[in-house]
Amino acid sequence: MKLIKTLVVLVCLFSLLGGMVGAADKPQKQQTCCEKAAAGGKECAHKCCVTAHKDGKSCEKCNPNKEDIKLKKTDQKASTSAAK
Repeated sequence: MKLIKTLVVLVCLFSLLGGMVGAADKPQKQQTCCEKAAAGGKECAHKCCVTAHKDGKSCEKCNPNKEDIKLKKTDQKASTSAAK
């Protein structure tokens, strides 16, 4: 009976460790051109992004999940809180 309990504990332990290793292998999401430019403190220089930003829109070619609009909102919040 002691052997069965020990084996069950070891199987559970290895399954937990295996799950943690599998979760760590996920690749990081690549940054968009607008995110890279914002990290450098600049505006994106791609033509499609510049024209979309002039219209107040998101460039769907470079930012399919509208990451550039999210960056603009966080920048505006940071600038208004810093001005106070």
